[in-house]
Amino acid sequence: MKSNQDDLISVVIPFYNEKTYFDDCINSVLDQSYKNLEIIIINDGSDNEYLETLENFKNKYPNKIFLYHKENGGVSSARNLGIQKARGKYISFIDADDVWFPYKIEHQINILKEKKIDFIHGSYYILEEGLKIQGKFIPRDLYYIDLLKSCDIGLSTVTLSTDIAKKNLFPKISTKEDYVCWLKIIKELGNFRCDQKIVAFYRRRKNSLSAKFFLKFINAFKVYYNYEKFGIIKSIYFTLRLSIYYLIKENIIRNKNLYPINFNYLLDIKKLRFEKSFMLVALNMASLSYMNLLYENYKNIIFWLDGICAKYIIKNFIKTAGRKIIGRLRLTENIENIYLIGNHSEKQIKYIQDTLKRKIEFIELPYFKNLYKASIFRLNIKNNSLVLINIATPKQEIIGNNLLKFNSSKKIFVFCLGGGIAMAAGEEKVVPENIEKLNLEWLWRLKTDTFFRLKRLIITGIFFLLKKVFGYFNKINFKELI
Repeated sequence: MKSNQDDLISVVIPFYNEKTYFDDCINSVLDQSYKNLEIIIINDGSDNEYLETLENFKNKYPNKIFLYHKENGGVSSARNLGIQKARGKYISFIDADDVWFPYKIEHQINILKEKKIDFIHGSYYILEEGLKIQGKFIPRDLYYIDLLKSCDIGLSTVTLSTDIAKKNLFPKISTKEDYVCWLKIIKELGNFRCDQKIVAFYRRRKNSLSAKFFLKFINAFKVYYNYEKFGIIKSIYFTLRLSIYYLIKENIIRNKNLYPINFNYLLDIKKLRFEKSFMLVALNMASLSYMNLLYENYKNIIFWLDGICAKYIIKNFIKTAGRKIIGRLRLTENIENIYLIGNHSEKQIKYIQDTLKRKIEFIELPYFKNLYKASIFRLNIKNNSLVLINIATPKQEIIGNNLLKFNSSKKIFVFCLGGGIAMAAGEEKVVPENIEKLNLEWLWRLKTDTFFRLKRLIITGIFFLLKKVFGYFNKINFKELI
């Protein structure tokens, strides 16, 4: 993606006591392919323990991050101060627990300039408090009459003209403040253009203001009665209609927009084509049980078949043990670098170098306490690289996904092989052929780390069984790559 980056873009982030997800948010802004940004953080009276974190970011990027402190006054006053401080031609908003895709700003600025418009909003994924994708919102072009029915705009996907923003500040209301603002702006512009490319992750949290249904209902009434100046009966009618549209929208977000999802699988590893970036993942009970962790990058995922559960999903099931993957690779000339990423092992390094006849570079990963810690880890990988990961599932898939996301301009081929490399290198005993043919290797592996592996087996087994019983896999399509 190429664009003129002469115009300064102001990014406004209201901050209030966001401990868990702010690093992910601010890094997603710093990682933007569009570099001519000023990042305006408004600290809305956070506790003192957060000040050091904010000051550290400001001091690390003194020419890019601008930090302002104010007494707690709510998200509207924080955004309004950010708008007033903005010097850019355009403003983009992002909440402190949301995340942008690296191309978000550049993609939207190109559209604004090409179509000569002043407001754009886009599609986004909805995340649980963990990392699993709940749904996908796909917007449409809106007129005032459409916006009155349903607020179909994700704030963290919006980019608009700074002049328009400065004339239409956010009202002081605990929720729906953005809805009021959009209704004012659409009257001025006539309509809102959308783009259906996914540009953000919206994190839905149980304790957030926007999650409190009763408060939302009351504030929706205020939108129509106090700000749109409708009568009481009309405001009640519009509020009830908005609630109904909300329920319809939720169903569309969670089901119609998100599914079906189409994954690819490969029976013969020798047929892998190293043409565009991909992530190779085992299709087994574990991956089938956490499938929605893979939704974001489903177009670039290739499964190989491994495990008895995959036999119940794929009709032409042919098993390939993970330890055999490296030995079956046929590397092409365009692969210039090979990495082993994860846990250090001289045996594994030697095995890979001897098998592939190529020098490899090792990168040790830190210990990740949970999946979220893995999700915010970033690595800069050279172009045209083969990456082998040897840590446990599903952390290795999360790391692999981030490798592709944050090296999007490069060709990266990620292999999530976990313990398969250790077994191939002779660090773990190889499963006997007769046990493997019966798909009982999981039973064999219980000989070591018995409690840990049994616990994981039970949990993933329950998840898989529930998904199978309730028809989850009817919404997922698996297509063989020929």
